[in-house]
Amino acid sequence: MSFVHQDVWHWQIAMYLFLGGLGGATVAIGAMLHMFERCDRKIISAAVVAAIGFMILGTLFLLGDMLQPLKAVYALTNPRSWIFWGVVFINLYFLAATAYVIPLLRSWPGLVPLVNKIPVPILTLLERYNQMAALGGATAGFLVAIYTGLLISSAPAISFWNTPALPLLFVISAFSTGTAFLLLLFTFSREEGSSTIVQKLEQLDAALIVTELIILGAYFNFAFFLPTGARESAAILFETPMFVIGFLGFGLIIPLLIETYSIFFAHHTRGAATRMVTAGCLVLAGGFLLRYYVLHAGVFQYPW
Repeated sequence: MSFVHQDVWHWQIAMYLFLGGLGGATVAIGAMLHMFERCDRKIISAAVVAAIGFMILGTLFLLGDMLQPLKAVYALTNPRSWIFWGVVFINLYFLAATAYVIPLLRSWPGLVPLVNKIPVPILTLLERYNQMAALGGATAGFLVAIYTGLLISSAPAISFWNTPALPLLFVISAFSTGTAFLLLLFTFSREEGSSTIVQKLEQLDAALIVTELIILGAYFNFAFFLPTGARESAAILFETPMFVIGFLGFGLIIPLLIETYSIFFAHHTRGAATRMVTAGCLVLAGGFLLRYYVLHAGVFQYPW
């Protein structure tokens, strides 16, 4: 039995999966905070605008990797392809997120004249149905986040990817990175109530990291007990220092320790902002490393 590394999914796809998950989860979490918590509208609007930017950049990475016109046309016109549904979800995401964020931009005085250039009837509708747009953006963001895992898991020839655990792992990771990004933004907010939001985001991210570790444990337990390419892929990952030290160590364990320490012992002490920035940045880096190395470890098994 022999194994051959896949050479179709490159680092550009890993970047697309990371930015797509981050952008989708950021809008989903941000919209929920806006709807159910008293929070800084400036920070939420900045987060949503940044998330839309992440999605645009990620889509450019995807298109850059799909510079094969025939394959691209087939994927984009075939409803049985996850790329087709990804395009549907992303378009819904752009529409809902844009409609949601426009009224929020009025919280930035410098942007008020630009927002006021929108025809009054349209602006009135956007403001009246802002919460509906927020719910639509949150739903589309979740669909985009989980789609990134479904896209990879639909490859039956690579047994390490072809498992329901992968979409679950990717969506939890996406929401962890989205939470970490919002945590970075709210750490520097001086609005009343922001400290409470930071505490809740810390707790949410810590819970997501623990969940991610549990899913990873189950995922690798599944992989190591199969005499197939899945075991080979798992072995490749555990023999890769940047996966073990970079992702597991610095991308999960250290942020979890920092956030746990902050939650239970030192939230209001000196250096809290520095700790949160460190944890947030490490979680974001870990989110990319997870996707990059999962793609890197994909192998075909011969004979089938």
